[in-house]
Amino acid sequence: TDAAAVLLAEVDGLPDGVASAAERIAEIGRAHGATSVRVAADDAERAALWKGRKTAFGAVAQIAPNYYLHDTVVPRSALARVLEEVYAIAERHDLLVVNVFHAGDGNLHPLLLFDRREPGVMDRVLAAGAEIVAASLDAGGVLSGEHGIGVEKRDYMAMLFSPDD
Repeated sequence: TDAAAVLLAEVDGLPDGVASAAERIAEIGRAHGATSVRVAADDAERAALWKGRKTAFGAVAQIAPNYYLHDTVVPRSALARVLEEVYAIAERHDLLVVNVFHAGDGNLHPLLLFDRREPGVMDRVLAAGAEIVAASLDAGGVLSGEHGIGVEKRDYMAMLFSPDD
């Protein structure tokens, strides 16, 4: 509960390989400032850890009544830089952002938190969302990793594709 970030890493394979990979991940985490490393003792604990990740979106309701979610993908090598940009964008628009994403494939899910009853907040939210999409594309990313292109993203298609595309 006191962590600024949580990283879940899951490895599979033969037992010796899994143990070796888990230890390597722990070493890398500690080398980069992890305050604790926890390895699931069994399938029940592993499921409980993943449940925490899967319920993160609902938990943000404790912070703000509304959120606006984007789904973009960036090259993994650009992930840290784009995350810094996402936080800067949210700050410029006086919004709080929570990031719940798939680091392994560069799939970002920034949640812009807000209260829609606040006058003018939707203009700030939509402007910040557009900047997040632009930052992702500028980093060599794409518009969507898993949720697709719909009404929300159709106007961004020209940022990535030509008329011929």
